[in-house]
Amino acid sequence: MLVKDSKFIISAAKAEQWPDDEIPEVVFSGKSNVGKSGLINALCNRKNLAYSASAPGKTRLINFYEINGVMRMVDLPGYGYSKASKRETKLYGKLAERYLTERKNIRLIIQILDIRHDPTEDDLHMIEFLNTIGLPFVIAVNKCDKLSKSQAVNRARNIAGMLDIDPDTPFILTSVTAKRGMEEIWEAIDFYCFDQEDDNNETE
Repeated sequence: MLVKDSKFIISAAKAEQWPDDEIPEVVFSGKSNVGKSGLINALCNRKNLAYSASAPGKTRLINFYEINGVMRMVDLPGYGYSKASKRETKLYGKLAERYLTERKNIRLIIQILDIRHDPTEDDLHMIEFLNTIGLPFVIAVNKCDKLSKSQAVNRARNIAGMLDIDPDTPFILTSVTAKRGMEEIWEAIDFYCFDQEDDNNETE
């Protein structure tokens, strides 16, 4: 998709603030500081569309961004930040869980991992949760520019072996700096937000 218009809509602290329409949404999920906001910016060719916190754990609302007036990108609160209080973690964890289980607009989830580190227990729990709720998701292994190409391929292979995912689940190496993997992510977005929607409309 050629992004001609992208804009911030709202930072939602509760479900009543979610946009009330049927526009398809693509969700960006991952631990704190994994690069969710940066990936949204790179996909939209914007530097400051999505807010990147200066310290991990600062983004604790669900942020909605409208793309070309036909879809939204949704930035979930990052999980796994050790300095967040238990109360804070529970509050924004419940908000994200409610969004993922109740929101009818969701078409695809981009689950982001850091290629430099093994998946955390929180990452594994999140992927298990995504398998349970049955929504389509892809794995974006981010920050691959931090490694050589051969190292990145080997790390990605090792990480894939640690995950309980379907063999057909798209596994994409991404880099915001090098703009790597953006085309593959857009292909997944186009398929789940538009191609599949068209197929469903034709069969109705």
